[in-house]
Amino acid sequence: MSKTNPHGEMTKMHIFVLAAGCLMAWGTMGMLNAYGVFFTPMGETLHAGRAAVTLHYSLRTLVTGLSSPLVAMLLEKKVSPRKTMPIGLVLYLVSSILISRSHSVILVDILAIAAGFGLALVSYMLITIILGNWFHRNLGTFTGIAFAFSGIGSAIASPVMTRLMESLGYQKVYVLYAMITTLMIVPTLFIPFSPENIGLKPYGDGQAAVQKREKTEDYLNLPYKMLSFAAIILSVLTILIVGDTSLNSHLPSLAISNGFSADTGALLLSASMIGNLTFKLILGVIIDKWGVIKGFIIVLLISILGFGLILISKGAVLPLLAGGYLYGTIFSLGSLGLTLLTRYLYGNEQYNKVYARITMMTSIGSAAFVTIIGGLYDIFGSYRIPMLLGLLMEVVSLILILLLAAAALLLAATYGVYRIAFYSPNRRQNDDYSLARTPQMDVLRDTITGMIRALNDV
Repeated sequence: MSKTNPHGEMTKMHIFVLAAGCLMAWGTMGMLNAYGVFFTPMGETLHAGRAAVTLHYSLRTLVTGLSSPLVAMLLEKKVSPRKTMPIGLVLYLVSSILISRSHSVILVDILAIAAGFGLALVSYMLITIILGNWFHRNLGTFTGIAFAFSGIGSAIASPVMTRLMESLGYQKVYVLYAMITTLMIVPTLFIPFSPENIGLKPYGDGQAAVQKREKTEDYLNLPYKMLSFAAIILSVLTILIVGDTSLNSHLPSLAISNGFSADTGALLLSASMIGNLTFKLILGVIIDKWGVIKGFIIVLLISILGFGLILISKGAVLPLLAGGYLYGTIFSLGSLGLTLLTRYLYGNEQYNKVYARITMMTSIGSAAFVTIIGGLYDIFGSYRIPMLLGLLMEVVSLILILLLAAAALLLAATYGVYRIAFYSPNRRQNDDYSLARTPQMDVLRDTITGMIRALNDV
């Protein structure tokens, strides 16, 4: 037991880890979410259509996701991220510099594959694992703080990069973009993967607040089976939500195609990233207080409203930007929400393995929909059809999360009967419920456990 924080108190190292996580989120998600500003100038330089230009982005994203299980396997084999991350950073940076110099679509696609593998070795999945190791109390809030910096990065990068390209051209700005992304990730190389490595305890470990089992830590611990009810819903939900966030890369082009200026397009992207920023902070607090299911329902309803405003904003800047802000809330689910939903369903012990597969689904959804959206624009000459598709995906996502909510309510109601029937007030300790040991209690406990397993096997 560490003498430094024997009761899981916050230390300077915990704060440094959180700060490094914030910067890594800025680099791995924030900068990459602003990538859409390059699509139009790259298409003009390469003399290629929107679908052809976005294909390299899709390939990079797909390779990053497909390589995520490899990262999880390396972690299971106790290979330190300090050994693999420098390789990833160099591979990403060199590939990005070569992409900026290329005038061939095929060569750009090949280099994007190399960059995607490099990004897998510095994936934001590592942020969620590191924060999960360092923070046992208010994990949703701290993860939300870190992921909120992805919104800050995107909101700043989008208009700044757009302005710089007007004077420097996209090739020089592309290199600058890649260098900033790399520098944001570097501090993570200097933090311990787990607090136990340096004699510390996770924040909140052993504190009374954790013993009361906060909602984000009251996990179901379902056994992961690829074709189970929970796994199928989680996989489909992941693809739909991440596919929906892929529209973000097209927002600048969407604004231009609807008659707005390039500056308005950059502001629209920034508005969505500000929504991303604020709701990652808000969602973490909501999940800590009310649970992950309610957090999903609230954000989906808000983002659906945002889609509506964008669709009706014909020539009006204010509804367009307001819609972009509300639409941007969906990003809080694509990163923070799916992270905590995975922990809620499968617990900490299975998290690395399961979330690596979810990351793979994330990349499949993002890679597919970025190109699909570009292709639909090429076919119809408008972003209205892709926007309607995005709206439909959010409605379906809401239905899926309501299915999970119904299952959770069934389990909660059954467990409530269980606690009421066998609660013993004479054995109350530390404001927690103690259950009288009786044969009936054991039978009902086994019945409830069986229901959870059956739900997972449906």
